[in-house]
Amino acid sequence: MKPVSIKGYRKKEVRKLFKEKRRLCQESWDLGYRKLDKPIRHGWYKEMALTPQLERYKCKPEIEEIAQKFSITIWGRTKEEAEKKWNDCRSKHLIYNGIPTLSPKSYRKLSEKAQRYCTVFFFKCEKKWRRRYYVRIPKLAYKIKFSRAYVTHSKIIDPAIEERLDLIEQQFLKAGWYEAASIHFSYRCRWQIDKIKKDRKNRRSTLRQYKNASLQEAENELIWERN
Repeated sequence: MKPVSIKGYRKKEVRKLFKEKRRLCQESWDLGYRKLDKPIRHGWYKEMALTPQLERYKCKPEIEEIAQKFSITIWGRTKEEAEKKWNDCRSKHLIYNGIPTLSPKSYRKLSEKAQRYCTVFFFKCEKKWRRRYYVRIPKLAYKIKFSRAYVTHSKIIDPAIEERLDLIEQQFLKAGWYEAASIHFSYRCRWQIDKIKKDRKNRRSTLRQYKNASLQEAENELIWERN
């Protein structure tokens, strides 16, 4: 009888461990959360909220319908961090004049009356033209504000499940096991993701230096020929 190869044995064991890990993660998720007796202060929210002045406008139902689609809340540990994340969203064409823009999918779900308050615009992202919609809302009908953030629930943790998950992760990192997991299941440990990103960034910077150097050499050669 032909003996079982070590690689074939590892493949079978890796497959069993992945199934067990998936089952344990689902059990951990099903445990849910428990409500804290006293909320814990944790950071700030920056958000857009409708004001009581909205009652003065006839288009109140349409504005409330639109607001349900683009309700956006940015969290940060400090006000400065929340402000920076908010500005980052503005640079990605998601916020215009303090009002979030709508995607085509959200726009199509609006009623005909609500769609009249939206204006389409196009922008280029990743070498493709994309479409979003501005929303025209009266200035007195909304405001941008900071609000305090609190932690009201905590995750229920089972120590036995967490211990078994850590043991499975350690098994995947052993010599021979990591190769079997990465080849057949595209497995990457969380410690190597940062290393991969760093190597990719260094490779891009090196290629950029070579490109700039080649251009500089070509310019120097042209100048020498002219002289």
